[in-house]
Amino acid sequence: MVSEFFPGLSQDFSQLLVDDIDDYNVVIKVGENTNTKEFHAHSNILRARSPYFKKAFLQNRRVTKENNIFNFIKPNISPIVFEMVIRYMYSGILDLREKAVTDILYLLVASDELLMQGLITFVQKYLIENQAEWLQDNLFNVLHTLFQFESCKQLQDYCLESICEDPEPFFNSPKFLTLEKNILLGLLDRDDMTMDEIELWNNLIKWGIAQNSELNGKNVTNLNSWNKEDFLTLKSTLDPFISHIRYFDISSKDFYNKVWPFKTLLPEELFENIVSFHFADTQPENKLPPRSGKLPVDSIIIKPKYATILANWTQRKDANVRILKNEYTFNLIYRGSRDGFDTDTMRSKCNGQGATILVIKIKENGFIIGGYNPFNWNYYNGDYYNYYREYWNNTTESFIFFWVMGKILRKLRLAELSIRIVQYTNLNTRILL
Repeated sequence: MVSEFFPGLSQDFSQLLVDDIDDYNVVIKVGENTNTKEFHAHSNILRARSPYFKKAFLQNRRVTKENNIFNFIKPNISPIVFEMVIRYMYSGILDLREKAVTDILYLLVASDELLMQGLITFVQKYLIENQAEWLQDNLFNVLHTLFQFESCKQLQDYCLESICEDPEPFFNSPKFLTLEKNILLGLLDRDDMTMDEIELWNNLIKWGIAQNSELNGKNVTNLNSWNKEDFLTLKSTLDPFISHIRYFDISSKDFYNKVWPFKTLLPEELFENIVSFHFADTQPENKLPPRSGKLPVDSIIIKPKYATILANWTQRKDANVRILKNEYTFNLIYRGSRDGFDTDTMRSKCNGQGATILVIKIKENGFIIGGYNPFNWNYYNGDYYNYYREYWNNTTESFIFFWVMGKILRKLRLAELSIRIVQYTNLNTRILL
């Protein structure tokens, strides 16, 4: 029999930060200007908990030693952030309940510097699951802070995916013009970007002009004021981005009106291939695949991203299969806030409409539940006693689902639950939730 006493061990180690004030051999000074603080620690614990400190002690780098005391200076880590770090090191406990989200974000930055992978993974997951709204409101700041860190890819991808799902607010923000080059490249690289390709081109031109003060104020709709040097300046800035635009998904009209005037920005061979494609119907040998289409859905409950998932599920496809533009159409049949929260009204609205998806948001907790009925609704709102007739339909295509906080927790086909859809001509198809 093996017994574990981790809570007691954690408590005992955390007491070292409080009780043994004079029993330490490491001093870590963090912060800068008037916001500084010294922390006393123990080299063995730091060495065991952080590869950064282990390497520093072994190679005698980034550390000085005086009177048998190791000294670290970390001006880029604030006292409040390092307080969280060192308590985690000693006790394995991290309490983020009362912490500002900006401090949690910089905790992630500090964790990357100190090579604490467990903390990096946890903090990213915490931000995504508990601070989604804050992340949406601060996408520029989050990406600017974290995009350089390979270890934070999970949060980077979350932010980029959020932008791709609803790109207009991001690209229309004044902050877009100050966006770092690598972040913009990351966005243009993504297949799930739902902005029309010609709009991506227009925004790329706008961003390129903003990077060069000598081009500020230049009119992109009338290029008569542009000289050769202006085009060369813009070409030099945008050269890394040109190959990431999906030109073959731009209409001939938009290509002629919006891209052709800037043809000097494109490699000659690429420009000729595009011209041949649009005006001679010549298919290019190598071209980037089309991006996933944005699936419009008139819903106040789910976003286009989740409509795409539902569309894939109805076709027995993986949730992440890319959907091409105009491949599916969702028609709003019934909305409770508009038509009334009444089952007879809902059934009447759905009657004879074919396959339907029902999506319900629970007011008390925000959970989203729903189901897919592949059959036509046959509802009779009359005398149930005199109009009762039943028949059975078997299907393996129906499913129910449960989402919370934007995360798909569970999707089950009804066959997995050993439930058959029972259809009554007077009661309609029922999905049991």
